[in-house]
This record gives sequence, C-alpha cells and structure tokens, in this order.
Amino acid sequence: MPGAMIEQAVILAAGHGARLAPLTADRPKSLLPVVGRPILVRVMERLWDGGVRRFVIVVGPHEAAVRVAIRATFERAAEVRLVVQDTPTGTVDALGLAQPLLDGPFVLTAVDNIMSADHVRTLIARYRANPEQLATLSLIPATPAEIRQSAGVLIEGEQIAAVIEKPDKPPGQYAAMMVYALSPRVFDWLPLAEVSSRGERELVNALEVGVRAGERVGYAITDWRLHLTRPGDLLDINRWYLQEGQHAHAGSAIPMSARLEPPLWIDVGVRVGEGVALGPHVYVERGAVIGQGAVVRDAVVLGGANIPAFAVCQDAVIDRHTTFAADGQRCETAS
Repeated sequence: MPGAMIEQAVILAAGHGARLAPLTADRPKSLLPVVGRPILVRVMERLWDGGVRRFVIVVGPHEAAVRVAIRATFERAAEVRLVVQDTPTGTVDALGLAQPLLDGPFVLTAVDNIMSADHVRTLIARYRANPEQLATLSLIPATPAEIRQSAGVLIEGEQIAAVIEKPDKPPGQYAAMMVYALSPRVFDWLPLAEVSSRGERELVNALEVGVRAGERVGYAITDWRLHLTRPGDLLDINRWYLQEGQHAHAGSAIPMSARLEPPLWIDVGVRVGEGVALGPHVYVERGAVIGQGAVVRDAVVLGGANIPAFAVCQDAVIDRHTTFAADGQRCETAS
C-alpha cells in the first residue's frame, strides 16, 4: 500500500559559501541571484512544482534578509518557516533543528542544488511505493573524482547496499546528491553519526550506519542538476535559466543607442550608459552600473558592480570586487 504523500521539505541554507568568495562577501550563498530571484527561491520553485507545499529552511545569521527575499520573490501560497543554525556544524545538526517542525516523511535538499520538478515527483513516488524504507536517495552519474568529493553508493538491484561519504575508491558510477526523501525514522540514526575531522556530523554517515544495521534505502536516478559551488557555476546557472525562458526583459531605462541581444534580463535599478551592447546570455542585478560603450556578453553583473566605459566583459561574473585590465577595459574575474 502506498505511503503518505510527501508535501514538506527541508532546505539546508545555513552555509555562507566560502568557496564562492568574493561573491559571498556581502550575502550568503542562498541569496545569490538567478535571473532576478535568489537561488533559494529557485530551489523552492522546483520543489513546489514537484508537489511540496510546506518548507522548513535552515538558515544562518542572515535570517532577516532571507525572510525578506522570500516574501518579495516567492509567489506561491506556501507555508514557510525558518530556523537558525548560528554556527554550521554539519547536516546532522541542521536537520535536528528542523525536526520539531516536521510531521511524517519529507524531502531534504541543499540550497546549492537545483533539480527538475520531474525528478522531485519521481523521488517522492519511489519513496511512497516503499514507505518502509529509511530513505530514497537521488543518484547522478559522476566521475570517480566527483564521487570522491561527495558520496558514493553500492547498488544491489533496487536497493542501496552501502553509502560512503567521500570514498577513496568509489564503489560505482553514481554519486548521491543531497535531494533525499526521508522517513522520520532517520532522526533515530542521527545521534550515531560520527564527528568528522572538521568537527561536523554529516547525514550521509548516519545513513551509512543505518544501512549497515539493516535499514532499506532506495534510489531514483537523474542525469541533470545545476550545482552552485564556485563563482563560475553562478554564470552557468543563470545562462541555463536565460536560455530556458528566452527572456528579453529590461526593467530599467535603456538608451536608444544601446544594443540588446536576448536572452537577457536587466533588473529594475540598473544604470545603463549610451551605446552599450548587452547580450546574449546576460543577467544584470539591481544596483549595477554599465558604462558608456561597454560590451557585455555571457555574463552575470551583480549589484554594486561598476563596469567602466568601453569595457569588454565576456564569460564572467562581475561584482564590486572585479578589477579591469590596465589597458582599459577587459574585465578580470574569478571563475
């Protein structure tokens, strides 16, 4: 008999995003923009389209800013509750903070994972078909190097026989990405997770202990996700959304002499100079300035960025920390 429908999700969004520096100097990773909305909201949209109606979001010290951003940009009539993890000490502790707000099975994901709504529906359906399972994990094809940086699994038929965090020798060709459907029984296993050398306790370790003790864990495979771990990923994610929507949106005043090539999205509150050339695949956030005659292609221009007159910027994420070459005008950014 199928289990209860899953309509609640936990999103882990407390991490600041040190690997994304300097983009996260002024805001957490969860609030980095994807075509006009924070990546947190983009994750919520995919979960909503997959059937989720209640959200518990574990945030860091930027709770107020996150709350304002959700109210301003998430347009669904969902129940949203925030809990604060002041010091990131791993996924086990973060999930423990969410426990009092949950009832029954739930989806767990991280704020840096954007998956398809179809995969969310498949994941939930796989769990509902086997409600006695401790978890249903999302698997994605990965190279051995990628698996060593995430979690590997050993598959036997329709079940996962072993799950190993950051294995030296990956046991298969799939990595487990943090989009899980979980039984509330998972909370019984959290105290058994070991403390890592970083002083953190991770959910994968708790699942590993459960599997060794005989708990059943299933899986659903996907071949697609967008993953935000480095500055260049922000460009790739925005490019994907621009291409998908074929946007041609200009929320700010654009001089008649400017040349716009879609897809592109320009927020309200952007200053655009005469004779600029923007696009294709350009997102410009509120508070950015683009100088006269600048050329910007395949780029994300964040609020606070000031692109000088006649600069050429391509394949770049540009923020207030971006420097420009001594000859004038080619931007130099982290990738």
